[in-house]
Amino acid sequence: MCSIYLQGPGLRADGVRRASVAVIGTGRVGRAVGYALASAGHCVGYGSRTPGRDSFSVADAVAGGAAVLVAIPPHAVADFAREHATALAGKLVLDATNDVPGTPANAAATFAEFAPDCRYARAFNSLGAEIFQQPIIDGAPADMFFSCAESDRGEVETLISAVGLRPVYVGENHEVVDGVMRLWLTLAMSRNLGRDLAFRMVTR
Repeated sequence: MCSIYLQGPGLRADGVRRASVAVIGTGRVGRAVGYALASAGHCVGYGSRTPGRDSFSVADAVAGGAAVLVAIPPHAVADFAREHATALAGKLVLDATNDVPGTPANAAATFAEFAPDCRYARAFNSLGAEIFQQPIIDGAPADMFFSCAESDRGEVETLISAVGLRPVYVGENHEVVDGVMRLWLTLAMSRNLGRDLAFRMVTR
């Protein structure tokens, strides 16, 4: 198991802290997904605007991550993509942000405009942190619906599975995944079913 990089471990020869997954944002979702990935053996580095004992600067985290999970407020996405476009080039970017009143709610267009050379995926945005912490319900994993290019599907599925969820690929239509998020919000919040709620697809 590779634990989460703190201040010392994971330094490359050039001094940049190395992590297989950079988690940008230290809120509930970022923390929960990061700890789940670390528990599964991935090396995880948190990036924060206010780095501390358990996080790096955003620039260091992005530089060290082979994949980058973005779990920051939606209004901050454009600045993040613009500022780190060069470092994000060629990297898998997992968009877990939700601009709930926006159409669309995802940040695909923002990354296409400001960081066009990244590989965009929509994932980890349609469940609460409670499910990322305890993904098994009645003996089976909850589903995580996601979208990305077909060429990136295997890598995204690996990360979703590492968190303990079952990946369900919907193709490249990111707004389908937005719809899952809106359904979750409706049931969890408007219908008062609570945040400890997930989905499972069944087929015959």
